[in-house]
Amino acid sequence: MAAWWINKTQGVEFYMTSQVEVGGLRIAKALSYVCSHRDDLAALLDEDDAALCAVEAAVGGPPADDISLTALLDALHTAVRGAGDPSGVYGGTGRGVMPAGVADLDVVYRCPLQLCIGRSGPEADNDLPRCQFAPGETALIRERLP
Repeated sequence: MAAWWINKTQGVEFYMTSQVEVGGLRIAKALSYVCSHRDDLAALLDEDDAALCAVEAAVGGPPADDISLTALLDALHTAVRGAGDPSGVYGGTGRGVMPAGVADLDVVYRCPLQLCIGRSGPEADNDLPRCQFAPGETALIRERLP
């Protein structure tokens, strides 16, 4: 049964077919945030970065299921919030749920591991973004939208 959702921050309506897809998008969005802010999160967590290391190990190892990733991301979210970031890894009102490439963008950067939603062109600044979870911090795949 299809569920109908409205992203109120962006005023966009879209359809998702199941709660599993909603959960998958939430995980992908959180992994994208962790990847792009890995160094900031490590500095914020300082010596207490066990939750960050656990997420990195799960993503860098054999494929993890959504339940495992959700539990690890929940623990990291709690740790990040406890360290002083009120948005955590799931974000607050400032972060939408639309994946990169859905809005009117010219360039997007896709995850080489197909784990997260990637980044939009403006999020990349002038540097080529790199996947913090891929071996050797592989560059994200640049794609020009039609």
